[in-house]
Amino acid sequence: STDMNLIEQAVFTSAETDRSAGYQIVATSPGVSDDDARELSVWGPSHDALLQSSPDAVSVNFHPLPSGAYNIGRTTLAGSEYSGRRGARVYTQCLIVSPESLWRFANNPFALLKAASASGSLRSHDDVPKRLKPLRLVGRAAAVDEALLDRLCREPGPAWLASLVQAALASPMVGIAGTAQAEQVIAGLINCLPPECRTEVSFSTGLKLSSRRPFRVVAIPDDSSEQRRAKRLYDLTILEVSKGPPSEAAPMESWAQLVHRVLKSNRTSFLTTHLSGSRSDFSPQDLSALGLQLLEELDASSLENASLDGEPDPRADGDERVCPGSEGEPTRESSCDAADHELAGPERQFRPDHAPHPMLPREPAPATVPKRQI
Repeated sequence: STDMNLIEQAVFTSAETDRSAGYQIVATSPGVSDDDARELSVWGPSHDALLQSSPDAVSVNFHPLPSGAYNIGRTTLAGSEYSGRRGARVYTQCLIVSPESLWRFANNPFALLKAASASGSLRSHDDVPKRLKPLRLVGRAAAVDEALLDRLCREPGPAWLASLVQAALASPMVGIAGTAQAEQVIAGLINCLPPECRTEVSFSTGLKLSSRRPFRVVAIPDDSSEQRRAKRLYDLTILEVSKGPPSEAAPMESWAQLVHRVLKSNRTSFLTTHLSGSRSDFSPQDLSALGLQLLEELDASSLENASLDGEPDPRADGDERVCPGSEGEPTRESSCDAADHELAGPERQFRPDHAPHPMLPREPAPATVPKRQI
């Protein structure tokens, strides 16, 4: 459709249809392509896929589709499976969002989902209609949810959030242990990145690990044995919400250092100012350079404010910055091996074609970056 406010949708759940029985794409709206529907089937969560089994368990999921659109999925428990098997039916409503529509919401899947919820568009059907209607979603979102970042600065804190940003930039896959807080901290991560980089971070806030769903950032169980198993199978960098940030995710990249400085000094408005608006010639490969530039601007404004207020230089609090020469270097060697099953299944190594990769390039970016349309 040419209507920029229309968002296509699909439902993946357990049903018996004239095509097949079991977990499948039960219905789509008219604008969903066959290629996208097949991809949604591959990524679709089936029986017992949610990390939590409570009736109010929910997972927000985000990943790209072959058409260039993005899937923002919301997985819940709803009713019983058609076969009568024990356990609740896993139900996923998928919003298929064009790049233009997502850009209106600052490329923030959580902001778009919040708008869809406010409009009454998120609901599960006991009997899903064979044909769904596209959703009409108007409005926009601010580049940064400052209230969310302010809450996260109190717990788990600026250093933890900066380490999450570092891990997301440099690691092939990040696991967040602390299921109750996973959605909040992943939303915080998205808000800490420039809008142009946010679509690089696929995520799930509450699904069990599966190689069919190679999200970049995932929630994982609090159980230490499960964490060790996940790390072995998926080469995860694990951050526990209830603990300090791991040393392997110390902020080395300039952007992670910027996030730490901004959040530690309560300057979230600085992020808002510099992440608002469109940079049509910006790509994720430019992130390190932008981080260095904004660190210099932050230093200059901090010095100016300090001289006006007669206060000491805020950099004198022991926060050392890594030299610019380290920018773009990987923090460690990593592989994209994963397991071809839910985490609870037998262990078998394989390398999926669409496994996640670090956001930052391993080689220096070229001097000129081709323009990318947002």
